[in-house]
Order: sequence, then C-alpha cells, then structure tokens
Amino acid sequence: MKSSNKHNNYDNIIIYQYFLNYSDNLKDLCDLEMKSIFGFIPRNKFFTTSIYIDPSRSIFIKGCLAILYLENSLEDLERAIRNDQLFYEDYKIRFIKLDDDVKYEDRLKALRAIGFAIEGNFALHNPSIKLALTKINKKWIFGHYIKNDSTWIDRKQKPFNYSYALDNKIAKTLINIAIGNNFNLNVVDPCCGIGTVIIEGRYMGVDIKGFDVNQNVVNKCNKNLKFFGFNDNVKNKNILDITNLYDVAIVDLPYGKFSKTSLKEQTLIIKKTKQIARKAIIVSMDDMSELINACGFTIIEKCFVQKRDKFSRYITNCY
Repeated sequence: MKSSNKHNNYDNIIIYQYFLNYSDNLKDLCDLEMKSIFGFIPRNKFFTTSIYIDPSRSIFIKGCLAILYLENSLEDLERAIRNDQLFYEDYKIRFIKLDDDVKYEDRLKALRAIGFAIEGNFALHNPSIKLALTKINKKWIFGHYIKNDSTWIDRKQKPFNYSYALDNKIAKTLINIAIGNNFNLNVVDPCCGIGTVIIEGRYMGVDIKGFDVNQNVVNKCNKNLKFFGFNDNVKNKNILDITNLYDVAIVDLPYGKFSKTSLKEQTLIIKKTKQIARKAIIVSMDDMSELINACGFTIIEKCFVQKRDKFSRYITNCY
C-alpha cells in the first residue's frame, strides 16, 4: 500500500491494523475468537486485514488502526501527508509501540514531525479525531485509531455473582465464537445460571434466550438482567423440556457446585443440546470430547482456559 489520497474519514479505507492483548493462559481462547470473526488465527499480537470489526466487540483487541498511509521511512510519510495537505480539527496523535526498537526520544520526534505536517488544530484533551502512528517491519504506518471502549469491565459488578460462574470476559468471547459475524442467529443458553452469557449477548445485540432449571437462580438472573436494563425474561425450564430449534446453543455444563449433577445428567444435557441447536459451544470442567462425539456432535475445535485450578474450563465448538 503506497501513500493514500487525502482522507477526512475512514469510510473508504480498505486496510486495518489490529493490536491484540492477551495473557498466555487465554491465547488459545483468543485464537478461537479471531478465527470466528476474522476467519484466521493471527501469528502475532498485531495483524493486517481488509475486514473491519469494532474493537469493542472483543476483550482481546486493544484497538484498530484504519490505515491512511504506509511508507518506507518517516520522511516519506511526512512528505506524503504534506503533499496531500491532510487537514483535521481537534486531532490528537498517539504512538503505538510494538516490536520495532523505536526509542522514546525517536517516538516523540516522529509525533512532532507528523503533527507539524498535518494542517489544522491539535487537541491535547478530548480530541474529536484520534490518530495513531506506529512502525511495523520497518514500515511507518499512520491512520485513524479506534480504541476498545472496554465497557465490559463495568459489567463485572452485578447484583448477583457466583465465584465459580463464568466471568464476563469468557462469556463475551463465547458469544463471538458462537455467532461469528452473523448477528441474525437466534442463540440459546439453556443452563444460563446468573446470566453472564445472556447479558454479554444482549449488549452485543444478539437474540439470545435463557433458561435454567433452578427457580432461585432464575430469579437472580432476571434481577441481573433488569439491573443492566434488559428484559427480565429468563424462564424456569429444564433443558430437557425445550422444544424450539436454535441456531446456536451456549451450554456451560452444570458441574455440581450449586446442585449435584451426575455424568448421566450431563450426558442427557449434551444429547438434548444436539436436538435443539444446529451448533453448540459446550463449556465443561473436564475434557468431554469423547462424550460430545458420542452424543452425535462433530467437534470443530476446542481449547483449554486456565482460570484457577478448581475452575478451569474446556471450551468445545461443535455442530
């Protein structure tokens, strides 16, 4: 990509640079999500693609750079911006430091050079235009920066929480794995507990229904939903009594922390899931691949998420 023509927005931009952030224990989960929404697994914590995904959809995407210019040197970049007479009001530029060894003084120098090349006014606080500069593989890249709003963090606190329940980081990721980029799918969480998956799904605009066999848990789930402004319409129903067909089921298998659950009961849940959903994301404390296959599913992929010794999870994507 050579230097771009003048841009005042990024509606017509066709190349995006994404920046990831994940801990080692969540890398495999991140890979599953990236494959679901981008169609491939990135080799690094930064990658380029023509696909635009709102960074706030994922807990793993720090931000996205909508590329305006890609040049061999800082001087070439500065020259291209001046030639295009790039103009912005109330803009701010940040430098995204990656693997290239760009010292602090050189980063400041680069920001000053690009800032002076742009026509318009710089805003130190509350800029209306957010821009970013970075250097990757000896190439200088400049464009609009779209940051993850990280609002999912605010949803950690809700009226009812269980220490052994899925945290909302994993719940949000499961939604992305379940739907890919098809927001028209109808999704079900038939063992929804206190509703973490339901809440994250509804925040993303997904049509997701919830059921749970325990009335007390259902009451708490509905209070959590209402707390975040959603319809408190989760129903008290055993998964075995569900008759509707869904595109995707997200099933966090009961594992006996709240009420005793046997392997036989877990088997019945998996078999019933196969009947009511075309695709399933099954979450379990043990590797249940053989049982999942025996219940008629074909496993697409799976990963292991190490949370704590007692509450680690296997996540199996199957159809």
